[in-house]
Amino acid sequence: MKYKTCKYLEGSLYLAPNEIRACCQRFFYKGKMRGDAVLLKTTKGQKITSEDIFKARSKMFENIQNDKEDACLGCSYIEEKENSEITKESNFLSIEHHSFCNLRCSYCSDIYYGGKKPDYDVVDFLHEYGKEGNLKKCSQVVWGGGEPTLDKNFKKMLLEINKIASPKIYHRVFTNSVVFKEPIKEFLEQELIKVVTSIDAGTPETFKAVRGKDKFFDVFANLKKYSENKPGRVTVKYILTEGNSSEEELEKFVEHCIKYNLNQCCYQISMNYKFENLSFDNFKSAIYLFSKLISKKFKKVFIDDHILARFSEFDEKEVEKLKIFLKENKIENIIFDSKKINSIVIFGAGQLSQELINKAKFFKNAKFDIVDSNKSKIGKSLNGKIIKDPGILKNDERPIYISAAQSYDSIFSYLKTLNKTDKIISGIFI
Repeated sequence: MKYKTCKYLEGSLYLAPNEIRACCQRFFYKGKMRGDAVLLKTTKGQKITSEDIFKARSKMFENIQNDKEDACLGCSYIEEKENSEITKESNFLSIEHHSFCNLRCSYCSDIYYGGKKPDYDVVDFLHEYGKEGNLKKCSQVVWGGGEPTLDKNFKKMLLEINKIASPKIYHRVFTNSVVFKEPIKEFLEQELIKVVTSIDAGTPETFKAVRGKDKFFDVFANLKKYSENKPGRVTVKYILTEGNSSEEELEKFVEHCIKYNLNQCCYQISMNYKFENLSFDNFKSAIYLFSKLISKKFKKVFIDDHILARFSEFDEKEVEKLKIFLKENKIENIIFDSKKINSIVIFGAGQLSQELINKAKFFKNAKFDIVDSNKSKIGKSLNGKIIKDPGILKNDERPIYISAAQSYDSIFSYLKTLNKTDKIISGIFI
């Protein structure tokens, strides 16, 4: 018998102020935004135990079998497996336990800036949960919020988790970088964390309109400090939304990134998760920003799953409009052509690759292999392709496309050890 389940239900915990969730996926199904699947609603002073987590996961698992978990209906992460793997343990942890923030982004909600403190003692929960061994396989912790660095316990909690989690652990901190924080700089230097900061503007005026406060230059100055010695551990993000997608705005953004010496950082192009569909204009803006970064020799640039998950095939009129747009801006080469690239290696066997292979016509015509450095994935199948060990690249001269978000820099560094960075290609699949 096969069971419906997902990797998030089986191994992830998202600690919010008044609830604990199984995921933070947000997607539309039958006209309704879904995701953010809630395991537990908490009450003030409640003591959360590992047994509570196990019971909540088991209940959600049962509901998914009967299509009664509304948050999970239509989710692309649901898969069928031979066995249930519901346990108390977690291999991924997201800490978003308060909603205090010093910005007010136009695409955000009071879930993240409403000023809520946690109902439960998060430090105590993590201590007890970890002491039982439930975090021994936890290799990644994401810090969100609200603004995570506003918590006076931020440094203490991070170091505490390090003691009880997997020795392979790394932390990804989503910070707005409005205020320079010494612990962030310290942890970056020690390679304990990676930083993601969304700027979403190329001018101070647009930054204030989109992000709520006049802190444009502060953010750039702080990112410059954070990235001085470990630029690859800093990701600069641009979320396309209302009022920040003009070509002039995107060009100004790139200019400021160069001015503040951020060209060695990673770049993530995203879109407002509240948009149900990827419009043609959104797609054009994403391509334009991508092309401008690549033309200025920014090497680590990727389009994330918020865009890819909403991507669908264009009709003939849109394809013609796209060709005209590309020609007018002299960026035709930014689109991969299966007639020119007949074989390629995809590095990364995650959701990004699955979305690409499922939705881009390129992969219906081109030959390709998939590799991944995660040993647990090697030998398994993705979209009918056996995932291979990246060691095959040593004697392979094909172009390599890095299909990953937060591990982009790690993959880039690995390819550097193989002297294969000249084989890395950047572009858009349609």
